[in-house]
Amino acid sequence: MNFKVPMKRLLRCARTGKFFRADGRWTKRVDRALNFPHLMHAVHTCLLHGLKDMELVLQFEGRTRDLTLPLNAR
Repeated sequence: MNFKVPMKRLLRCARTGKFFRADGRWTKRVDRALNFPHLMHAVHTCLLHGLKDMELVLQFEGRTRDLTLPLNAR
C-alpha cells in the first residue's frame, strides 16, 4: 500500500468555514491557518479551547481536493 502523509493539518469550524490561527483567532484564508504538526495536537487544541463542530482538514501534495473529517469534542 502507498500511504501519503498529509502536507497540512488544519482546523476549520463547520458552522462558519473559518480556520483556526496560531494566535487563537479565526480566518477565512487557508494560507493563514495554523498547520498542526500532528493530528493529536489538533484534537488537543479542540479540547483545550472547548471548540465544537470542528473539522480536521487534511491537504496532500499533488491533490486538488482536501480530505475533511468531523471532530466533535464532548
